[in-house]
Amino acid sequence: MLQAGRPGSDRGRRALVAGLAAAGLALMAAACGPASAGSSAGAVGTTPVSGGTASYAEEPGFPINYIFPFTASNYINVPNTDEFQYLMYRPLYWFGKGTQPYLNQSLSVAYPPTYRGLTVTIKLKNYRWSNGQPVTAQNVMFWINMQLEDSNDWGAQVQGDFPFNVSDIRIVNSTELQMNMDKPFSSAWFTDNELSQITPMPEYWDRTSATTPSHCSTDPADCTAVYTYLNSKAGPGTLPTWGSSPLWSIVDGPWRVQSAANDGKVTMVLNPRYSGTLPAHHITKFIELPFISEQAEFNSLQDPVGQPVDVGYLPTVDAPVPPPGAQNGGNPATLPNYKLTAVYPWALSYFPYNYNNPTAGPIFSQLYFREAFQSLIDQEGVIDGPLHGYGKATIGPVADYPITGYLSKKLEAAGDPWELNLARAKALLSQHGWSVITNGSGVDKCISPGTGPTDCGAGVKPGQALSFNFMFASGVDWMYSAAKELVSNASLIGIQINAVATSPDTIIGAAFCAVGPGVPSCPSWQLAQWGAWTYSPDYLPTGEELFESNSVADAGVFKSATDNALIQDTLDARTPAAFDRAMYVWQDWLAKDLPVVYEPNAATLVENIDNLYIGPQSTTLTINPEDWYYLK
Repeated sequence: MLQAGRPGSDRGRRALVAGLAAAGLALMAAACGPASAGSSAGAVGTTPVSGGTASYAEEPGFPINYIFPFTASNYINVPNTDEFQYLMYRPLYWFGKGTQPYLNQSLSVAYPPTYRGLTVTIKLKNYRWSNGQPVTAQNVMFWINMQLEDSNDWGAQVQGDFPFNVSDIRIVNSTELQMNMDKPFSSAWFTDNELSQITPMPEYWDRTSATTPSHCSTDPADCTAVYTYLNSKAGPGTLPTWGSSPLWSIVDGPWRVQSAANDGKVTMVLNPRYSGTLPAHHITKFIELPFISEQAEFNSLQDPVGQPVDVGYLPTVDAPVPPPGAQNGGNPATLPNYKLTAVYPWALSYFPYNYNNPTAGPIFSQLYFREAFQSLIDQEGVIDGPLHGYGKATIGPVADYPITGYLSKKLEAAGDPWELNLARAKALLSQHGWSVITNGSGVDKCISPGTGPTDCGAGVKPGQALSFNFMFASGVDWMYSAAKELVSNASLIGIQINAVATSPDTIIGAAFCAVGPGVPSCPSWQLAQWGAWTYSPDYLPTGEELFESNSVADAGVFKSATDNALIQDTLDARTPAAFDRAMYVWQDWLAKDLPVVYEPNAATLVENIDNLYIGPQSTTLTINPEDWYYLK
């Protein structure tokens, strides 16, 4: 989840969601529910039973630390949203249908929106909050008003986009509201990337203190004070209060917090007033556990101390080689009494250049350099090596796996055009004014400054060296191996990369220290790798989230008028055929421009014990533990 702002039209960008679940491999293990089979070798039964507890390992290095679903950019990530908040506070529209990242009508709080001209109509289903109050159109307005007044505090905001691209927002009745788009937009885009952001909020949250109600749901002017109060009760340091909080105990999802600790451990129990449909049999308690690294979690899985791990991360170095081409397919498990499934997340795996860095930015702005640098990334080597085959090469700005209709047919047919090629990288640098020093014996320097076709490029100083600082996420084995190989490959053609393993939270804090409409990104960093970006809460990969100018999620401040215009064409497309054409034209152009450094999309490996049914795992990385049950 990373989001940003729009081009040309001075639109801010959608929030930052550090979608990092692709950085590890999920592993279902030693169950602590009834008839636990984690350490037994008995036959697996077929009779579902109710009750029991399942524990789930959080993203290594990303403990749960924020509960308010109007989440700021530095907290909007997969563990906080898809794996925690959505369990309690249901979004207006839920995405993830089988193995595809499409709208799931059955799990959505509202019926699919209807479009008539510029008018959009939203009708709510019959959902209730756990305090007995119905989920109403006013609860939806509560969210919209907060976006109107405090858009910079919403981590997925795109300035100028929703709700600023609509007018005459009005409540028709308690379960219906309407709005008028300010111009014709693609209905698919408006549903999947605009309305998808909304999470109805209970009226009780509309307050500025424990004893002072407010009117944000009817007057946007009151929303800043309401946000300030709710935010103060939602973040790090407040976790022990969540279980008893009169705020956060009001839920419309199937789960509520029973207890939480500041280290990120959260225990959840079922909401007895959940309006959705639960299976006849299901677990009744769900525990989420923090780990600093995937190896620490795997160690706990193999030799649990204290709370057993039922769902965790398997380092790829320990994973079996999968059959080729399997998508969400079953593979042989590595542990007895388990079964394994590979899930490829709906995500883009990359790391950004910081074009705003005063030293490295002018170099990164040169297309020839980005072509040379991408030629140092051995995606297939990483997939075949530390990923043990559980990965797919990223070939452009739209994920090519899982397979959807969003991917350009041209790119899909061509595959990865930027395979490891040191000779190409060396030639590109030599042809553009650099003294290329090979075999690790020195650092390249600009010997031909200027803007001519054989010069280093605008802003590059005479004698400037190709030396860069690179922060990469600690705690994930395959990322460590990939970073180590990149450092080695770069040194062979005279590029010095000073790589430092750093906690993902620290990297994101450094890269997004001052984002916001009109505010440049943090200039100090140069290259930063925290993991992948998941397409959430904007599920249509139209590009405005990451690649439009001034986007909040675009930490590196990539700017291109051509890119902005082509993205806008996708948003304005009025028919499915026009949308496909615009999407393909944009992708084909941006793939060649290499705005970021592409990396492999790593699979999430779900390995569950034989007597725990968990169902198909969503490519959107949302989870539904209310559907899990044990067998005896």
